[in-house]
Amino acid sequence: MLLILVSGCARQESEEDVVPPPATTTATAPVEEDYSHLPPPVVAPVKLEVTLSPKAQAELSKLSEGIVVEAVYAGDPVPAASTQTNEFGLLDLGKATKELKGPGTVTLAEDVIDRSKLDLIVGQPQIMLNVRSARKATPNNILACKFYWESVATASKQTVQIPCTLLSEAPAE
Repeated sequence: MLLILVSGCARQESEEDVVPPPATTTATAPVEEDYSHLPPPVVAPVKLEVTLSPKAQAELSKLSEGIVVEAVYAGDPVPAASTQTNEFGLLDLGKATKELKGPGTVTLAEDVIDRSKLDLIVGQPQIMLNVRSARKATPNNILACKFYWESVATASKQTVQIPCTLLSEAPAE
């Protein structure tokens, strides 16, 4: 009887019968987001009008000082481009600087937007407008102008208004 218990099963498994143990960690490929449902990016010229308070107009005229308009175009990066962002966490698409001799209207052409980067952003390209004195007559900016940040699609639909006052006046509204 002891002989029967000790002999047990003597069958050896072939390589075909062996099932590999399940993997303890599963590697997953990065999931690519599908943005095809979003409207295509709008790339268009943006027209803006810079206005000055009477005190700001008088001071700039007295100093023969100009006005500088700085435009930064950017967008929210897709995950694959998240390492290419600027200090605002956005992907830069282009920059433009225009100088005015005084208050007035300027049109920013769309050709400064790097169209090759549009596939690297989610949604619409954005425009940020900063207006300041030209710093030719004085080393420091003397204007307080409204900062503007909006999509290019929205900004291109009408003339963007940028009111400015002197820094020493009440804030621009």
